Amino acid sequence: MLVNFDILPDDSRIWIYASERQLSYEQEQYILKSISDHIQNWEAHKVALTAGVTILEHHFIFVALDQSKNKASGCSIDTLQNKIQEIEKVLSISLMNRLNIFCKIDGQIQCVPSFKLDSVAKSDTLFYDLTIECKSGLKHYLKPISKGWCAHLL
Repeated sequence: MLVNFDILPDDSRIWIYASERQLSYEQEQYILKSISDHIQNWEAHKVALTAGVTILEHHFIFVALDQSKNKASGCSIDTLQNKIQEIEKVLSISLMNRLNIFCKIDGQIQCVPSFKLDSVAKSDTLFYDLTIECKSGLKHYLKPISKGWCAHLL
């Protein structure tokens, strides 16, 4: 069951997908519609899942699931991943490359391959921590590299 992302509880599980390039308005609309359509019929063991989707900063796609009602199963997660892969193909974009780190440099979001991080960032450079697992993590997903999982790459 599709609900507004903003009304989902803070302990909702989230999945994050990140576009290497800034998404256009048209791409965002396509992504939101495609994922919303999927969520509308999303189930785990034939029981509806209550979830929502949003896009932040024209790069980051968040799908949140209210686990207080029903938890996702392996198969239901697979269907979401398949939907994301379908979107990648249709729009010719990458959304699941976990080797990229997204930094805020000179006020702009830059997608940096992890092996190049030390050449473009410092310990106080802000990065988007896409490893957060619940919606409450959005309050602090932009943080200095020194306080994140990627600090060892500098």
